[in-house]
Amino acid sequence: MRSLRPLLAAVLIGLSAVVVVAPPAAAEGVQTIYMNAAGDDTRDGATPGTAVRSLVRVQQLVAAGPLDMDVEVRIHAGTYVAQGIVWQTYRPGHTITFMPDDYEYGEGIGGIAALPVFQNRRASGSGRYITGAWIHACPGNPGRPLADGGASGLRFYYLRVEYYASAALSLDGSAGSCGGGYQRSSAPGLPSARGLDGNTVFGMRFTKIGNTYTGGSCDNPDFPRCGYGGIVLTESSDNRIENNHFVDLRNSENSYIHAIYVTHKSSRNRFVHNQVTGVSSEPVKVRDGSNFNSFEQNVFGANGFVRSSPSMVHYREEVNEAAEECSSYHNRFAGNDLGTYLIGSGANLPVWVITPAGATYKGAPVCPALPAGEVRLITANNTY
Repeated sequence: MRSLRPLLAAVLIGLSAVVVVAPPAAAEGVQTIYMNAAGDDTRDGATPGTAVRSLVRVQQLVAAGPLDMDVEVRIHAGTYVAQGIVWQTYRPGHTITFMPDDYEYGEGIGGIAALPVFQNRRASGSGRYITGAWIHACPGNPGRPLADGGASGLRFYYLRVEYYASAALSLDGSAGSCGGGYQRSSAPGLPSARGLDGNTVFGMRFTKIGNTYTGGSCDNPDFPRCGYGGIVLTESSDNRIENNHFVDLRNSENSYIHAIYVTHKSSRNRFVHNQVTGVSSEPVKVRDGSNFNSFEQNVFGANGFVRSSPSMVHYREEVNEAAEECSSYHNRFAGNDLGTYLIGSGANLPVWVITPAGATYKGAPVCPALPAGEVRLITANNTY
């Protein structure tokens, strides 16, 4: 374990560090790809001296193989300005890890010189921030290794992501074309038949996401920019989301955006030990047959805004009957340190709501009943 560097304070507020440290040696049996903000995408990324500059080039190198190895994308401290990327490249049975170049597994932020920063790009003509997420990951097109879905094994450690319009990270395992709108992969109430599962998000800092920072609005057809979440899961299960900071995720309309949005058949996800503050809507939202998720031991600051109906809360589970959505069940919201309203009142933000009400309500008429003994939400030991 490295000793705590004096630049830690600068790291925490997103400033660039000036200390250059040698990256750890490449692990045996792992393909290592190096990134540097001053890199060159004509290079192979195989050494720090031949580092590439963009995730576009990284994806090309991952696709080129070797397909039987894990991948480590080691990223030098600096600011990477680029529009978001659609990620469709995987190595089934292996992991693809994005991390600072001096990160060693198991260490904390004190062992890292600075968090690499991924910042959205502005359009060259209008100067507007580009729409979309930093990374929108989905199963590959036909013929790609994960075209039918499954365990994607993406891992993200200690990076900062800012100024993206719709989300920082969107993991989408649904049946639709990537980014082309939601299409369910199985009948209402049944588990996903596709999925993009088994990913890790740890130690990340997501900040300034949503149209408060990118301009535009959720309803303006001429300038559509709308934030939905720091992390958006769509038919994406078995993910570990831990020890992250979600800071200032806001739409100017005070609508839609959440720290974590678990939607459409996304189950068994763990959202634990995160810090969430400055989110202009509900910090946690769950929707449509997303079961056995846990939201525990998180610290919530000021989030949400005051309105009369429906109430703003820390945790919302919602069902849209008209879209044939089903209730979610056996989700657990427990042991969290709760906070106050961000906008309109300094009072405590209420804990939870499920809509429509009813602990065993099944959802649309086409939905199966909840399994015997199950309820939609379990809460315990949440404190202000």
